[in-house]
Amino acid sequence: MKGQKRPLNEQAGSRPIRLSIVNPFGYELFDPDARASKVFGGAEVQLYYLATALAADDTFDVSMIVERPPGGITPIREGVRMLGVAPTGRHFARLRDRIPVPSLAYLAAMRRADADVYLQRGGAVLTGDVATHCRLAGRRFVFMAAHDWDCDRRHQQGQQYLAGAYYTAGLHSAHRVFAQSNYQQAQLLRHHHIESTVQRTVYPAYAGAEARREHVLWVGRCVDWKRPLVFLDLAATRPGTTFVMVCSAYEGTGALYERLVNRAAELPNVRFLDFVPFASTDDLFRRAIAFVNTSTAEGFPNTFVQATRRGTPVMSLDVNPDGVLEQAEIGACANGDTDLLAKQAGDLLSCPELWNRKSANCYRYFHREHDLAEKLPAFADALRAVAARAPR
Repeated sequence: MKGQKRPLNEQAGSRPIRLSIVNPFGYELFDPDARASKVFGGAEVQLYYLATALAADDTFDVSMIVERPPGGITPIREGVRMLGVAPTGRHFARLRDRIPVPSLAYLAAMRRADADVYLQRGGAVLTGDVATHCRLAGRRFVFMAAHDWDCDRRHQQGQQYLAGAYYTAGLHSAHRVFAQSNYQQAQLLRHHHIESTVQRTVYPAYAGAEARREHVLWVGRCVDWKRPLVFLDLAATRPGTTFVMVCSAYEGTGALYERLVNRAAELPNVRFLDFVPFASTDDLFRRAIAFVNTSTAEGFPNTFVQATRRGTPVMSLDVNPDGVLEQAEIGACANGDTDLLAKQAGDLLSCPELWNRKSANCYRYFHREHDLAEKLPAFADALRAVAARAPR
């Protein structure tokens, strides 16, 4: 209950639990004018919502370790204390992709945070750094998977073997692991023998007026595994329908981005947007007839939740966590068949009865599975339980 402070442990008494969230590219969500060196994704969005919600609970004292933008950071944003680190240099980042050299900057920031529990999302060399700090400092570590690849052994393939092994060691050091789906939970158990808890992607519930549905939508970063060109191929099959693509340039994918921009310019029914502030994407989902995902793999996409929150059916080429698109009847999955994707999209766009049914299912599904207010208490209790455990 708000206002009542729960004891962390006998030594800490009734003080709030100090929670530090390690989220390098998350500051831009608190301050849209402060562009990070890399584009944020779903992991950062989730940590933003969890951080601000937990900061409103007086049983938690929340800090966040973020990359410092050129203009600096505001010490406190939405109740969350900000601890800035200098942006990781390109050469050092590339080195860490191969050889897991610990980041002294992040280790120092974690010492400054002086937290009881450290939370990090998404498999990376940084996972090993957070685990190392917690092991040396006698603190607790919570890891949240952000992609299906975090749950198998993909991070240890090829030239990234050493970095992947460092991530894996960090994963095994976590006091609590959260998966996004039943599939991820099974993969963690199969490949790592790790028990995990399914924590659904969460968003605040939507309250507001409906809007006219105007376009088919795609939102994502310009990376090859998201296959953005497939969306433009789909747009070419329906010249009478407006398609909106939000695709931000991403480091190391310049050639793909150039192809994408040129291809979009050839299609008069496509509106291409390089960058849209996160808060502004909500209106794009509100006005979407359908949301399309073309990735080869994901975790549980934030965009699926953004779409269902606005009653927007989801059309997916491959990604279908736990078969939810069919089970909840909120969209359809083409199982990798681009021709089938085009047919499924055509059926949805041409049949108002089908669209209305799936849209209504989207609203029901969101409130059942992804409402932040409904799901936060269990997550907060899990963090309290971790904080009460003896560190390893």
